[in-house]
Parts: sequence; C-alpha cells; structure tokens
Amino acid sequence: MTSTLASVLFGVPQGSVLGTILFLLYNADLLQLIATNILRPHGYADDTQIYGSCPPSGIPELQEQMSACVDDVALWTRSNRLYTAQHR
Repeated sequence: MTSTLASVLFGVPQGSVLGTILFLLYNADLLQLIATNILRPHGYADDTQIYGSCPPSGIPELQEQMSACVDDVALWTRSNRLYTAQHR
C-alpha cells in the first residue's frame, strides 16, 4: 500500500526524518551562542537550558554573564522569528 502524494508548500511532513535533522542544524547555532558566553547549554527536544557554575564569590559575575547570554538568546530567537513578544 502506498500513501497519497501531497504537495508541501513549506516545512517538512510531520514524522519525517528530515525534520529532526533540520531541527538539529537549526538549533546548533543556539547551542554555540550559549557556549560563546562561556556557559553550558543543555538541549532536549524543544527545550534548552542554560547553566553555569562558580564559587560563591563569583555569583555576581555569573549573574552578569547569564543575563548577557539571555539577552543574546532573545536576540537570536527574534532574528530567527521564534519570539515576537516584547522583551520584559
């Protein structure tokens, strides 16, 4: 039995192996962006976490680093049309 053919105007069909590959390629830039901020990314499915560690005396610097990284990620998401709400 064969499936019915259909024209795809954009994206890839749900369940296609190509969707996963394209998502990983697209998301790789985000993970690299986080790493350039000297923080560690953890990506799983459609969730990305940013984390870092420091001794207690380094907390203020880590907070500044994290804030700058979140600003960079917000800019990246807007430039890739993934986030349209106003930055709070």
